[in-house]
Amino acid sequence: MDERLWCDLREELVDRVLARLPVDSFFRLRVVCKRWNTIMFSPGFLADCSQVSSSVGHYFIKADRRADRVLLGYSTTLAKWHRIAFDFLPMQIQPAASAGGLVCLVADYQPFALFVCNPITKLARQLPPRICKRRPRIVCMVVDRLNKAYKIIAAGGYRTDDDRWTTEVFDSVTSCWRVSGSLLQDELTKRPICCRGSLYCLTCGPNSGLLVFNVRDEVWSRVKTQRMPGNVKSRQLFECKGRIGIVGKASRNQTLGLCVWMLELKTMKWVEQGRMPPDMYDRLYKKWPCDSMYCAGHGDTIFFTRFFSPLGLTFSVSKNQWDWVPPFPLLRDISLNVPRPRNWSVFQHELDGFSFEPRLDATPFYRG
Repeated sequence: MDERLWCDLREELVDRVLARLPVDSFFRLRVVCKRWNTIMFSPGFLADCSQVSSSVGHYFIKADRRADRVLLGYSTTLAKWHRIAFDFLPMQIQPAASAGGLVCLVADYQPFALFVCNPITKLARQLPPRICKRRPRIVCMVVDRLNKAYKIIAAGGYRTDDDRWTTEVFDSVTSCWRVSGSLLQDELTKRPICCRGSLYCLTCGPNSGLLVFNVRDEVWSRVKTQRMPGNVKSRQLFECKGRIGIVGKASRNQTLGLCVWMLELKTMKWVEQGRMPPDMYDRLYKKWPCDSMYCAGHGDTIFFTRFFSPLGLTFSVSKNQWDWVPPFPLLRDISLNVPRPRNWSVFQHELDGFSFEPRLDATPFYRG
C-alpha cells in the first residue's frame, strides 16, 4: 500500500477510521501521537463515534475475584477479555444496570446514592437524592442515543398505603427524580431487562409471571402469556434482537437441564430454542449446585455464568450452538482460596453476567 496516500489523508477521514476501531485498539493507538491521545475529547470525533455501532466491542461481564472495583469484559466477536476498572468511584458500590455505554451503580450504604458513569472515559456523576431513602429492589436504565439522554427507573423502595411498591424515574434532561406509576404487589426478581423501550421483570411468588413498565407512559402492567417455562427459582430474563427470552432449569426424560425459551408475540407462547448439552450442564453445576445462574443477551448471543464460578459459555440462537468462553488468568475457582480484597462481598454480589456496550461518546451529563 502506498505510504504517500496515508500521509496525505485528511484528518477528518483519519478520525472516522479511528471511530470505527474496537475500543481496546483505539486506546493502544493513542500513544502514536499527541493528537490521537487527546482526540477522545474532540466534539467532532465523538460525533463520529455516535454514528457507529459498537457491536464489535460489546462485552459480557464477569467479576475479578482478586481486585476491588474491577470487572472483566468478554467480547464474543474478538474472543478476548478486557479489564474494566471502577477505581475512580467511591468504595462500597455495585453495578445495577447498564445501557448505551453507561453503567448505573448503587451505593451499599444509606441513603443508597446512585451514580452513572462511562467506565471507558471515566466520566461520572452522582445523581440527586431519591425521594425514597430505602434501597430499590430493581434498577434499570434506558438510553435515548438520538437525543443523548437517559432514564433511570428505581422500583420497590417502599410500599404505599394500598400496599404497592413505589416507582421513581430519573430523567437526565430535567436532572431530577419523580414518583411514577405504582408497582403491583409481587415478589420481584433482581434482573430486569429493557426491550423495545420497556422494562420487563419476572415475579417469583405463587402467581409468578411477567411484568412490564412502559417507560413513555410510566405505567406497570402484567403481560399475559401462556404457562411460564422452567423452574420458578432458576428463571432469568434476557433480551435478544428485540425479543424476550427466558433461561431456566427443566426436566426431560427424568434428566434435569438448562433450556432457552423465546416468547412468540403472536401466540404469547414460550417456545424452546435450545437446551444445554448434558456434559456442559454437569460441568457448570457440578461444584455449584445452587440456582445462582446469570445470563445476558446481545444480538444473536446469550452469555451464561455462575456466581463464584470462573466458568462461562455462550449460546448462538440462530446456530443453536453452545461454546465455552476462553479462560481469563484473573478468574479463579473459589476453591483455590484466593485472598478476597476489601469490600469484595459488596462489589461482587450478583453482578456476574450482565451486558455492557463500550462507547466513547456516551456521557452521564445531558448535552441537549
